[in-house]
Amino acid sequence: MHIRQRAAGAVLALGLAVGGLSATAFPATAADLSCSARLVTGSAGHKGASVTCTGGAFTAYVDCERTDNGYQYRHFGNRAVSGGTSTVWCDLNARVIHVDAVPS
Repeated sequence: MHIRQRAAGAVLALGLAVGGLSATAFPATAADLSCSARLVTGSAGHKGASVTCTGGAFTAYVDCERTDNGYQYRHFGNRAVSGGTSTVWCDLNARVIHVDAVPS
């Protein structure tokens, strides 16, 4: 992973922790993807992210942390083509701690 990608991931994680992220551009794992993400809240209060990328097919993922016991896990969203959107959700009573996408 390139240093620039790590730095962008750290900035995104910090933005998520602060709670001020509405739309952030970040480089996905592959250099040819250009992505932006925004946090979303479901009807039952569950948290997630909506990720749009260009440059190839991709799948978004979120790292989540349960608010009751601190357990961390990863969920993957739907596969989307370039220009499309992949939406992914954490379980109820969990928060998003990291958002990214992988080529697929």
